[in-house]
Amino acid sequence: AMDGKFVILLLASATLVASQAAYYPRPLVGGAGLGFVPILAQNYILNPDGSYNFNYESADGSGRDEAAVVKGVGPEGPILGVQGNYRYTSPDGPVSVSYIADENGFQPTGDAVHPSIQKAVAYQVAVAQANPLGGVPAGLPYSRAYRRV
Repeated sequence: AMDGKFVILLLASATLVASQAAYYPRPLVGGAGLGFVPILAQNYILNPDGSYNFNYESADGSGRDEAAVVKGVGPEGPILGVQGNYRYTSPDGPVSVSYIADENGFQPTGDAVHPSIQKAVAYQVAVAQANPLGGVPAGLPYSRAYRRV
């Protein structure tokens, strides 16, 4: 009987010690070990029509700016046209990406966006503008490079 109580006491003590072990949070990925990065500026304006404008700037140089205008109203609410950019510093240096998001999809541009992605986006926009009802119009070439399986 004494051995059973000793085992239970030993397990309870081990559990208590383990639960009081020091907590070491995992380092931030991409944060270069900076830990907390303060926000230096932040603005957000939401207009009654659904359009908006926001931006933020962090002490590490990262930030984002975005503005949306109402292009129409659909069954689920306003249809927005969005333009913006985001920036940060990667281990390879500064990164800045500008974008448009509208009825033609998300269209990123910048040195960090691979040229094949920019080419695919340009094709996507051309198809959407040529055939607003969807599908691939017969008159546009459809490269196998965009049909990878």
